[in-house]
Amino acid sequence: MAYSQDDLKRFIARRHPEYGDSLEHWNFLEATYHGGREWFGANIFRYIKEGETEFKERLARCYRFNHTRECVDLVQKYIFKSAIVRNETDAPEEIKRFWKEASLSGLDIDQFMRLVSTLSSIFGRVWVFVDSNKSSEIVTKADEKNSDSRVYAYIVKPQNILDMGFDDSGKLRWILVRETVRDDDDPITSSGEVKEQFRLWTRDEWMTFEQSEDENGNGIVVMTGNGENPIGKVPCFHVDHVIGEHKYSAPGLINDIAYLDRAVANYLSNLDAIIQDQTFSQLVMPAQNLMPGEDKYDKLIEMGTKRIFIYDGEGGSKPDYISPDPTQAELIITAVNKIINEIYHTIGMAGERTKEDNAVGIDNSSGVAKAYDFERVNSLLAAKADSLENAENELVEFVLAWHDKTEVEDELVKYPDTFDVRSLFDEFTIAEKLMMIKAPDGVRREQMTQVMDKLFPRIAADLRKSMEEELKTWPPDPIEEAAAMAEATQPPQPTGNTSNRNPQTAKRQGQVTSATK
Repeated sequence: MAYSQDDLKRFIARRHPEYGDSLEHWNFLEATYHGGREWFGANIFRYIKEGETEFKERLARCYRFNHTRECVDLVQKYIFKSAIVRNETDAPEEIKRFWKEASLSGLDIDQFMRLVSTLSSIFGRVWVFVDSNKSSEIVTKADEKNSDSRVYAYIVKPQNILDMGFDDSGKLRWILVRETVRDDDDPITSSGEVKEQFRLWTRDEWMTFEQSEDENGNGIVVMTGNGENPIGKVPCFHVDHVIGEHKYSAPGLINDIAYLDRAVANYLSNLDAIIQDQTFSQLVMPAQNLMPGEDKYDKLIEMGTKRIFIYDGEGGSKPDYISPDPTQAELIITAVNKIINEIYHTIGMAGERTKEDNAVGIDNSSGVAKAYDFERVNSLLAAKADSLENAENELVEFVLAWHDKTEVEDELVKYPDTFDVRSLFDEFTIAEKLMMIKAPDGVRREQMTQVMDKLFPRIAADLRKSMEEELKTWPPDPIEEAAAMAEATQPPQPTGNTSNRNPQTAKRQGQVTSATK
C-alpha cells in the first residue's frame, strides 16, 4: 500500500501517550546512573546571590559518590548470587546454542540477562528484541553451522520505543523503533555520518524509513528497506523491573533514589562552598572614597559581591574578615546522612550503610530492624527474579519461533523464589529438628523440597518428577525412622582382637581398658 508523505511524516512524528511525559525522566535516570563530570553541569544548581565566577569554580570542585549506581549494583549482586537453573538436559540444541551466544557481540545468556536486569532497574521497562541474520541461502543445519548466521537478541531503551499498537487481547500488533546507523562500510570512501532510521515491526513484515530532503529542499520520509517477518508475531517483549499491569512504561528501582542522590550531591557542593568560605574568609571594608569610575571601584566590582562586602565606614570601623556560621555545615551534614540512610532504607538495604556515619560500613540498627529490612529486600529480589524468569522463558519461545520449532512444555529457566541466607547444612539441621519434635508429615515434605532444590538445582525435569513422586510417600514409618536414627547416631565399635592391646597405648588413645595384672 502506498502512503502519502503527510501520512508518513505524521506516523514518524507520533509518540505513544506516556512518551512525552517520561522522556526527560528517563534521560535523567540514565545520566544519574552513569555519572561523569558532565552530569554536574546539568544537575548542580546555583544558589541565591551566587555570582557567575563562584558558581563555575564550585562546579569544577564538585564531587559525588554515586548512590544510584550503588543501589542498582547491590540488587544485581543479590539477584545473581543464587543459582539460576537452566535445564540444559531438556533444552533443544537451538536453545543451548543461543545460551552460549545470545547477542551479536557474543554475550552469553547470563551476561545478557545481567544487562537486562540493570537496564530494567534504571528505566523501569526495557524492550528485548529477537532477530535473525539468516539468509534465504541457508537451508540445512549444516549450512547454518558453517555460516555466521544465528538468532540473537538485543535490548532497546524506552527512549527509542516511539509508538506501538495493541489488539483487543492486549497483544502487540506493531511497534516503531528509532535506530542509529553509521555509514562506515568502506574505511576510506565512507562518510562516517551517523543518521537516524525508523524501523516498523508488524506481525508479518518489517520496514525501515529515513527522513531526507527532495530536490527542492523539502523534508520527506523515504522507505529504505523492508522484509518478511516469518514468526507471525512482533519479535519483541518488554521486561519490567517488577511485574505489573503498566501498558507503556513502568516504575524503576531508582525512580526516587536518583532525585535523592541529586539532592545529596547539591548539599555536598554547598558544604564545599561553606568550607571554602570558612577557610578563606571574606573581606568587609568601608565604601568611602570608592566612587564609580575610579580604578579601585572597578577592581572591587570585578572581584564580585560574594568575596568582598562593603559598608558605611563613617563610624570608624576598620576592615575585617568574616566567615559563615559553622552550624550551617552541621545542618547540611545531618541532612546528607539522613537522605543517604533513606536511600538504602528504601530498598531494604540499610545494613549496607550506617544510620549515623556513611563511612563505617556496619549497621548499628537492632535485630528486629534488620529482620524487617531483610523481609523488604527479600520481597524486592523475589519480585524482580520473577520478572527476569518470565523474560528469559519468553526469550526461549521467540528463539524457538525463529527456528520454526514448537514451544517446550515445561519452562527451561528457573530463578530463585527466595533469597534467604540458609545454607544446605542449615536445611539438614532443620530437617533433623523437625523429626525430633514429630512435626506433621506435610511440613517435613515441604522442608525436604527446599533441601532438594538446594541439593540438585540443575536436575532434569523427569528426574525431578520422579523424586517428587517418591517424596509423597515420605517420611517413612516412625518406628523404622527412629531405629535408623539410633543406628546412625551410634558411636562406632572397635573391630578385631583387642585383648593384646597395650594398656598404655589404649589410655593415650582415650580408651578404657581392664587389663589384668
